[in-house]
Amino acid sequence: MGLGVKIGCAALGAALVMPAVASAAPSLTARAAIVMDAATGEVLWERDAFVPMPPASTTKVMTAILALESGRLDDSMRVSDNAWQTAPSKINLRPGQRMRLRNLLYAVLLNSANDAAVVVAEGLAGSEGAFATKMNARAEALGARTAHFVNPHGLTESGHVASARDLAVIFRHGLQLPLFRQILETRTVEVPIETARVRWVTLRSHNRLLTGYSYPVIGKTGYTRAARRCFVGAASHDNREIVIALLGSSDLWGDARRLFAFGFGAASEKPAVVMAGVLPLPRFTREEPARPTAEGDEEEETAASRYAVQLGPYASRRTAVGTRARLARRGYMAILSGRALRVGSFSTRNRAQRLATRLRLTGYSTQVIALR
Repeated sequence: MGLGVKIGCAALGAALVMPAVASAAPSLTARAAIVMDAATGEVLWERDAFVPMPPASTTKVMTAILALESGRLDDSMRVSDNAWQTAPSKINLRPGQRMRLRNLLYAVLLNSANDAAVVVAEGLAGSEGAFATKMNARAEALGARTAHFVNPHGLTESGHVASARDLAVIFRHGLQLPLFRQILETRTVEVPIETARVRWVTLRSHNRLLTGYSYPVIGKTGYTRAARRCFVGAASHDNREIVIALLGSSDLWGDARRLFAFGFGAASEKPAVVMAGVLPLPRFTREEPARPTAEGDEEEETAASRYAVQLGPYASRRTAVGTRARLARRGYMAILSGRALRVGSFSTRNRAQRLATRLRLTGYSTQVIALR
């Protein structure tokens, strides 16, 4: 055997057993996906991430951003006939009822309520069409230049599209808005619907990775028949935060786990061995794909094990601190979290609700939340 052939064989043998330097590209069922550094906006990995596709309810991230930036969070907004007639998923709002914009956002981002999204759009812009114009202008300003929104909820409609990169860019901006994070970190909450008598509705996050995963993931899910399963979200690990977006998945939570693992370098924590030119992928527990439900409908999370009463968030941390002092004088120990307060830790929702009612009767604005 000649020297050149020996060298070539040795090089090939080394290539087959040498540790891989970089993580293997994630194996996904999604049509398009992206991994982005939340701090810098650097794209760490992407596949067809610049191709506009139906985004389903991930649309609602843009809806929420416009609401959060409106300065009208305490405005009470009326439910129209148009909002009432919007297809599921919904929280069964009725014409003439009212909700404050702040509470509507919990319904939009946690329950993915399409009727609530329409109330937001009409309350802020007068109509869905006028609100869509605002959505497109804001998306363009943020750098999501291939996005084109026709409605505030994401139900299938001609011309309503966004790319995975668009969604990541929009979500990355949302992370800079304090209430955006706070809402998405909430697992379960009760909010009031204003009628002749106040009616309380329980809202639950559809995000399966919010708890019980290697690191808490905040994000927004979506599903329609045309879009399949979609997700945009973020997680932090070792002082680093990354954003992912997935469009057209049939194994949403498996795909999301693989993207986060890739983004945080989990695939390269142990040297990977190249066998026959194929780099083995990290192993994950694969969940059964969630069964398709009604158009725009999404799955609910299971109930939490502990509940607390939240007050606020207030206009300033100073106001929250003052409120905490007043509560202490009444014998209530409150935990300060940003500009909000949390009181108690209860094993059942009913016990937390009793305290929430007592505080509400003395002038406090309260809501029951689930503790992670």
